[in-house]
Amino acid sequence: MERTPLFYLANLGSEVHRIFTLKEKGLVKEAEGAYTRALDIIEKLLNHPDLEGRTGEIKMLKDYLKQSMENEQVQFLKKEWQEYFSPYANRLLSNLEAKRPSS
Repeated sequence: MERTPLFYLANLGSEVHRIFTLKEKGLVKEAEGAYTRALDIIEKLLNHPDLEGRTGEIKMLKDYLKQSMENEQVQFLKKEWQEYFSPYANRLLSNLEAKRPSS
């Protein structure tokens, strides 16, 4: 599968969801691992050739994620993140289904 910005954004959404789910469960070390993976995905987005010169929103996501990791209002922030990333995941799934050969 081609690693497009859409692919990375959908995967970033999964990691962000994982962060807050783990935080809710009190699994801080595991949440920090998901945060590290999310930062790795963000770096891939920042360096992706398709986004050259258009990374302002990604930089804001990185800063906001850092702030969210330090905030205890997990429920509100988790919902906010889900609403942000859902369109990317839905679009990626639609694209994948469209590329599947018909039976």
